[in-house]
Amino acid sequence: MSGNYNDETGGHGGDLARAAQKWGYSKEEMVDFSSNINPLGPPPGLLEHLGSLLPNIVAYPTPQARELRSGLAEFLQVPLERLLLGNGANELIHLILLWNRPKRVFIPAPSFSEYERAAKLAGAAVEYYSLLPGEEDDFTRLAGKLGHGDMLVFCNPNNPTGILYPRSKLAELVSEAGHRGTAVMVDESFVSLTGRPEESLRDMEADNLWLAISLTKLWGLPGLRLGCALGPMDKIGKITGWGDPWRVNYLAQEAGLFCLAADGYLEESLALIEKERLYLAGELKATGAFEVFEGAANYLLLKGLDPAFDINRFQDFLARRGVLVRRADNFNKLDRRYFRIAVRRHPENQRLLREIKAWMDSGNQGGSVLDSGGGR
Repeated sequence: MSGNYNDETGGHGGDLARAAQKWGYSKEEMVDFSSNINPLGPPPGLLEHLGSLLPNIVAYPTPQARELRSGLAEFLQVPLERLLLGNGANELIHLILLWNRPKRVFIPAPSFSEYERAAKLAGAAVEYYSLLPGEEDDFTRLAGKLGHGDMLVFCNPNNPTGILYPRSKLAELVSEAGHRGTAVMVDESFVSLTGRPEESLRDMEADNLWLAISLTKLWGLPGLRLGCALGPMDKIGKITGWGDPWRVNYLAQEAGLFCLAADGYLEESLALIEKERLYLAGELKATGAFEVFEGAANYLLLKGLDPAFDINRFQDFLARRGVLVRRADNFNKLDRRYFRIAVRRHPENQRLLREIKAWMDSGNQGGSVLDSGGGR
């Protein structure tokens, strides 16, 4: 850690094994605010259910995850023929870029780093457009840059800012891009965690529109990897027919089916996220140490107000005390004053606030790293 970029993860959070080894904790002892998944974790009973299914891993999983694919199509209220399942949304983002092979890819900044990695793997040139908090959404100017054979990437709500953009504006952008021969991929991995499904584009059928959706974020299953993509029927059909029939493993398929049947789980998750996001935002603002960008999802972007604030020192101070936050200075357009935190359960959020208070009491806001006494 110590601010070093992790090439194994591409700079993402959630590398508990590495953090635990560095700071002398077990993975179970660390509280991870660096990975923004559903704070409820998997639905009750899922782990026991999967344990009972382990003898079945001696057989191949169902090709194309037929039962889960059908259940998801009903859950998302989309045609089955437009739906593709994969080993997490990230794999599908890469697959969509590789399938389209665009000449140029327009990527938001700041946003998820995998878009650039996927674009470069597909051999495309990369251009950034700004999605900084507080800036006016100039989609007309953005559309004017698009050309035939390009691809535009959008993240809604955006990661790490959490800003949720209106469906109406994005639908207009998709239509204009279609007229210009530009494909559009919208990453909707966090829409389901905003409680605003009406802002999704999943019911919009356009020959140039692709959506990527994380199910591991929604159901708290990052270790299993599960995601889905929506795209034009003919293109999804070709990818399905020509691609790997066992992209989704048996346990991930069974976990997905279990989660689809978990009554009340999503409603409970949304209520918790809304309540705790507002709590965290209010408490962090009250410290006077941070600007809090109030997004719509299960995470918050923050900026240290002291010009000397350094995320390396702040991250190290908290990690010594068993708490991980996601540094955000490796997002394009953000500097060392920015970091992101996940919204977690109330006792864990209280723990984060206590450790931040300890950081403030130490007088360490802009100075050198102090020994907090938390490492072992």
